[in-house]
Amino acid sequence: MVVSISALKGFLLEEALSKLLENSGYTLINKDVLNDRDKYPEFVSQGNGLNIKGRGGTHQADVLGQFPISIPFNYPVRLFVEAKFRHKKTGIDVVRSGIGILTDLNANYQTIDLNGDELLIQRFNYHYAIFSTSGFSENAIRLAIAYKITLIDLGGSEYYDLLHIIDEIAQNLLDWMKAHRISLNEVREYIRYRLFNDRLMGTGNEDEKFEWLDYFLEPFFKIIDEYGDLYLASINSPFSILIKPSSPDLFRSFIGNVGKSTFEVRINWYDDEPEMWEIRLFDNRFDELIFKFYLPELIKQYVFNRPNVLVNALNAKEQFFGSMIFYMRSAEKFITFKYIPSDLIKRHG
Repeated sequence: MVVSISALKGFLLEEALSKLLENSGYTLINKDVLNDRDKYPEFVSQGNGLNIKGRGGTHQADVLGQFPISIPFNYPVRLFVEAKFRHKKTGIDVVRSGIGILTDLNANYQTIDLNGDELLIQRFNYHYAIFSTSGFSENAIRLAIAYKITLIDLGGSEYYDLLHIIDEIAQNLLDWMKAHRISLNEVREYIRYRLFNDRLMGTGNEDEKFEWLDYFLEPFFKIIDEYGDLYLASINSPFSILIKPSSPDLFRSFIGNVGKSTFEVRINWYDDEPEMWEIRLFDNRFDELIFKFYLPELIKQYVFNRPNVLVNALNAKEQFFGSMIFYMRSAEKFITFKYIPSDLIKRHG
């Protein structure tokens, strides 16, 4: 199978995100599920890798994760992660593809012909998140809102280092794969062996030929380690935001040493990159904790494409970011940031 350079970059970004979202509760599902058909009858192996059965067909489950808890009256959540590494905005076709997958999987719960044991099989709610290095078209945004698909723009400066490394190593990696007839699935297995070796030992990737992958991928593994954690947070809007702590280890330590899970925060924004907003958490027991996130496109338009930007920004903080909620696996609890409406003057950077 011939892999394009754009597809390879998107693949590397997807694998990076699956690790960076790990402390946000995202547990990557791998081919080990095929060893327990009774517990995971929905998964099958096909030529393109791990697949999951829907009502009308099977779908690739390359980067599918499961969250560890569920709320009452809902099935546990599984999330597809798709990443587009492009120089142009991601269009409506990508969103349509996600809708088709979700519709087929979430409709796969007919019960008329099932026996007693089959009725007891665990069910899931499937969701879809699309990450793009260059934003999304307006039509893609509107369709995603209609079908509850999460869109995350990674085009801001906070993600430049990660994207730069992927961009830098992709061509040499692709040339090496072609020369040695190494498939994308084999590269995936090796990357996951390196990133998740506490859970994915025994994949068979100890073959000497894969030692060459370290030469190409070591910068990739290093930058992922430097980033630490990313958190997908719910806000008071149809969107989710990706929160990046400036010091992931300090934040983990802080949460591990306090007994609460709700914190008051302030939010600032900067003239030189107005779509990037900063969360500041103050606590007498710790240094100030700082987090970054980027405004979803429609909220950015709400703030900056109308008169009275300062008033719009204040309204956006109160209306959309008054409560930001995300799960933290290391603490086994939900974290809530409550905005304090006291920073009426924007911070200039």
